[in-house]
Amino acid sequence: MVAKKILQQNIKIQATDRQVTKFTLCVPYLDTCPNIDNLIRFLSRNAIQHLVLKLPIRGRPYKLPSSFFTCFQLRHLTLQNCSIPDQPSFEGFDRLISLELRDVTVSSKLLERLISRWLLLEQLVLQISGASSDVIEISAPILRSFDYTGNIRSVCLKNIPRLAKLSLSHREYYVGAGKCNIAKFFESFSALEYLHLNDKINFFAAGAGEVPTRLSYDLYCVKHLRISSIYLSDSNEVSCALCLIRSFPNLQSMEIKVESDDHDIPALESLEVEHFSDVTFNHLREVKLMQTNGTVPGQVSRADENSNRAMSS
Repeated sequence: MVAKKILQQNIKIQATDRQVTKFTLCVPYLDTCPNIDNLIRFLSRNAIQHLVLKLPIRGRPYKLPSSFFTCFQLRHLTLQNCSIPDQPSFEGFDRLISLELRDVTVSSKLLERLISRWLLLEQLVLQISGASSDVIEISAPILRSFDYTGNIRSVCLKNIPRLAKLSLSHREYYVGAGKCNIAKFFESFSALEYLHLNDKINFFAAGAGEVPTRLSYDLYCVKHLRISSIYLSDSNEVSCALCLIRSFPNLQSMEIKVESDDHDIPALESLEVEHFSDVTFNHLREVKLMQTNGTVPGQVSRADENSNRAMSS
């Protein structure tokens, strides 16, 4: 019934002479969604600039028709549960400034090629589900914001000189994968101001398998750090967080959500006050420490006490 109404509305739109520059279709819980091809064909002929397609999450992803690749005026594109077929002759949308892909089936090579051709791209959201051994190389010279959900080892940020906002949500889809080298991962960032690490952060490690006390370089550009989940019982997670905090000397705000299951939490030497003697927070103005469950142990308060000392010095 809903699909029929969509089709009827589509016919009404096509019967008008008005130009449609922005269109949103959100039907994530339908079993089928017919006649989308006709709709996209119509939009491609009417200089569509802002297109959002959030299609049924059940069943096979919707395969985009050839008319989709003629939407040359697109500036904002959001796709969910779609399939992008390879079009060798397709040069990309040269006016695109915002791209959001969630659970979209597309080859890593095609996505890599398209992103590199969209030279005006400023905002990028990628949500990739499922295991993949392929690596997507992101080369976007004026990209300002990147929100990524997936396996961190499946993405390589190569040419991102203007990236100011980065959000990472790691998803582990297969067992036995190696860690991501924390020092190598952050060395290409020169304009990063906002860093959000969601879920577990123990996917970072040094090349030898251990997290360094701090990076071999300081990232003076980072001003805001948010860690949405950290388990104090996981020494590797704690080490990752402390390594980054020590390497961001110009932090202005910091938000950390502590997870605790009230199991025995080992005493962490890295949280003792004396281990922060080389750290100052001269620019830090706002700190949020949140607890989701369990009891936050005394080590956190000692680290917080050291933070207060550093800020007051």
